[in-house]
Amino acid sequence: MRRRWFFFLGVILFFAGLWVIGAKPSALLPNQGGRETASEFLIAAFSPALDFEDPEMRESEVDFIHKLGRALWLTLRYAVAAMSLALLIGIIWGVLGSRAWWSCSSLFLQTIRIGSRLMATAVRSVHELMWALLFLSAVGTSPLAAVLAMALPYGGTLAKIFSELLDESESSAAWVIRMSGGGGLAAFSAGVVTKALPDLVTYALYRLECAIRSSAVLGFVGVPTLGYEIKTAYEDGHYREIWTYLYVLLAVVIFFEWWGGKMRNLLTKGIPSRKTGVSQPDIAQLWKSRGTSFFLRSSLLVFLIGGTMSWALEDRWGAGVSWEQRMRNLDRFTGEIVPYPVREADGDWREFGSWFGEKMSEGGSQAVWQTFHLGTASILLAGALSLIVVGFSARTLASSRPRGIWDGCLAWRAVIGSILRAVAMLGRAMPEFILAFLLLRIFGPTVWALILALAIHNCGILMRLGAEVIDNTTSRASSVILAQGGSRSSSYVGALVPAGFTRMVLFLFYRWESCIREATVLGMLGVASLGLLISDAKVSLYYDEMVLWVALGAALVFLGDLSSDFVRYKLRGKNNR
Repeated sequence: MRRRWFFFLGVILFFAGLWVIGAKPSALLPNQGGRETASEFLIAAFSPALDFEDPEMRESEVDFIHKLGRALWLTLRYAVAAMSLALLIGIIWGVLGSRAWWSCSSLFLQTIRIGSRLMATAVRSVHELMWALLFLSAVGTSPLAAVLAMALPYGGTLAKIFSELLDESESSAAWVIRMSGGGGLAAFSAGVVTKALPDLVTYALYRLECAIRSSAVLGFVGVPTLGYEIKTAYEDGHYREIWTYLYVLLAVVIFFEWWGGKMRNLLTKGIPSRKTGVSQPDIAQLWKSRGTSFFLRSSLLVFLIGGTMSWALEDRWGAGVSWEQRMRNLDRFTGEIVPYPVREADGDWREFGSWFGEKMSEGGSQAVWQTFHLGTASILLAGALSLIVVGFSARTLASSRPRGIWDGCLAWRAVIGSILRAVAMLGRAMPEFILAFLLLRIFGPTVWALILALAIHNCGILMRLGAEVIDNTTSRASSVILAQGGSRSSSYVGALVPAGFTRMVLFLFYRWESCIREATVLGMLGVASLGLLISDAKVSLYYDEMVLWVALGAALVFLGDLSSDFVRYKLRGKNNR
């Protein structure tokens, strides 16, 4: 009954969201100009540029390949630098926010734990583009502002996931170490961290993939990464150049996904140890015979060198602006983020209520409502599409022997499964902001461009996660259905989906939170949401309003996180609480 109500409410929220944000079905058809743009853009995909399309640029001293390489280099360097800092933040806050770290539960220690988790939630609730706007407004344009803008939200996300992985790790070894007289640090590091290490490393690698996409998107606020070049080329109508940048970005993201996937497989499955030839080897012999991997060791070395070099090679972190000037900029910014009526009343915060009410009535309430429904409608569309497609893309169903049972089906199902998995990879490799930017030029200033951008990206992610759930689900009922002559669809809908439903809902809510964050930002492209108000306030230099809209977006994400926890708790039922 809970699952039926979940589907029913999902359908209501989807159509109610389309009505609230004004997403009319007729707007899905681009006008004549949009169709011509789409046609030219798609045709250009088959002939990406290897040189500037503008003849005047070809005669300049700047080489196209050199320009492409520099943008790619900056994209990777900022992403690696941000992840190295985010990893440090995630480890500190993740450990402090973990119950497994605290051997006793005094009020003081619990306050530290809860405070660490709240801080992590607060910084990850603000999108990296919003952080970039705040830092650029506070201290001016600089590479350091771009790196910090990514490091803070990614550090908060890593802290949340790290603390949960540590808490859910099997801790019997830690208990044995404590009972044997070992210290708390030894019990935590050897009994908890060792168990959770593969999951910790694999999630950090996944966040590195995300950081590369985010680093590219920072180009839309002036940072000279791949996103900046894509934006400039689109404004000039150079579609072949755009595809060159997109192909390079996709290749880099896919490469890092392959690299991370290989490391995940080695860490998860383990590496068999070498035989010692001794019936009762001692500790030294066991250490020498342990399983090792050249790929893992070289990968760790590359990441360490890359993290160090990403900071050392940048000689203009401050972009040529003196420290004194940046401090003056920061003082000005911190003064101007105080609401205008409060400043006029010499710091009397009783004026805040009337100012806040005025701003909400002038468009703030509508923007919050639009942002919520935009993110919700997008993730529901992505969830519905992925739920349908996963039945055809999951490896255990798309193979010639579904769930290990021969059903006489030809190999075309495996081919379709491979194509769908490739499409999902392309969808999740393309950042939502860049997708929305491109779709707005095709569909015009309609909210459908944002919905489709969010849905395409998140559908690719949910397809991957959902397929992994189906492939890893052990279900005798699905095998029985196939053995008795039932179709793969019957096995999928009747057995596999119910068995993995809770985990699929968990991933859906995880991506819903991300959709709310992205919906806040996508308004910067000109469609009504909190992002549009943030962009207008930034242009007008109304920093108090800009910070207000950013804070409201963060509050919306925070409430979404609490709501997802509540719904998942209800869906688990009494037997799993």
